[in-house]
Amino acid sequence: MSKGGQTQVPETETRASRVLFISSGDATAIFNNNRSNFKFTLEEAVVVPNHHSILMSLIGAEIPYSFYNFVEGRNTILFFQYTTPGNTNYVGGIVSPTQGIQLRPEGNWNETQLAAYLTEGINTLAGLGVNEFEMSYDTIALKFRFILNKTGRMTLAIANSPNPLEDMNEEIGFDLENILGNPFVENTGGVNPIRYGYNTPPPGGTGPGINNYTDAGGYPIAPLTSLSYLYADDVADMSNSIRTLFLRSNLTSSSVLDSFVGGGFSNILARIPIDKAPGEIINLRASDGNVHQLLLKVKDFTEIHLRLTNQRNEEINLNGLNFNVSLKLDFIENKRLQEPDNIRMLVEEARKIDKDIVGKTKKKKSSSGEKKSTSK
Repeated sequence: MSKGGQTQVPETETRASRVLFISSGDATAIFNNNRSNFKFTLEEAVVVPNHHSILMSLIGAEIPYSFYNFVEGRNTILFFQYTTPGNTNYVGGIVSPTQGIQLRPEGNWNETQLAAYLTEGINTLAGLGVNEFEMSYDTIALKFRFILNKTGRMTLAIANSPNPLEDMNEEIGFDLENILGNPFVENTGGVNPIRYGYNTPPPGGTGPGINNYTDAGGYPIAPLTSLSYLYADDVADMSNSIRTLFLRSNLTSSSVLDSFVGGGFSNILARIPIDKAPGEIINLRASDGNVHQLLLKVKDFTEIHLRLTNQRNEEINLNGLNFNVSLKLDFIENKRLQEPDNIRMLVEEARKIDKDIVGKTKKKKSSSGEKKSTSK
């Protein structure tokens, strides 16, 4: 890597630039045992004089789509409770006792695969028969739906679970911001057995919960037919954990504003859209990244720390594979800007000018009056 400094190439009179190709496979240090978080040390420092600055942009990237949308510790568990009709029990504000079905293995699950896995797993853990509890995916509404084909109540302990941070609530369509409580679907037996709604903890947090039936637009006297499903509030969001990729750098801590941190400065270098299917390679072309150039505050550096994250600043796990990036460094000469005038000084100068004008006017009038009296 050669040192920067010139703003133009003399032969062509064009602006000078350097390109830095980095592979995570050549990392000097890898953090958290994850190749998407690494540091690389340059053999030769990048240096510019004090009256010059560096513009950095991401002009290329090759990232394997080897990361998963369901990752253990983030969105791979669903807590539930199977009870008699009309009851959801709480202890200390938590649905209790609950059972948790763990999504194994981690991977890129789609809607139908997830529905089939949870249906089979919940029935097994709850001691029910095949499809007595059923979770399916409505391709028209793009929502998951739930039904219980056996007498009892199935409560999805989403809002009041032992660990809501690991729960796949948003992936299956129940976001914690707008949810009314813990969704349930129950079967009371008889001709029209199905009812559903939401349940919240009682005063004091322990004991039977407070039911809020939402079918039929309110609180029906009679349960509905067996064809009535509990639908998730929101559309299924299987990409909730990773919507886009962000490349972050130790050199860009004062160049980008990010809403995730309240609109403050972030260390984001570039956003990389996910436009490939799992197993393919995500490519960023020079024309995609060269539009956005970041002005760096540093005048020299020998180390560059790169992290590949999701929209929540959580590291992406490429599961042992490496990724490559191409960074373009443009060297520009800083213009010396004229210091703006002080408002107070401008006001004072204007007052002085006004006084001078008024004084000259009065003096002129008095002198003309003296000439008239003398002539008489």
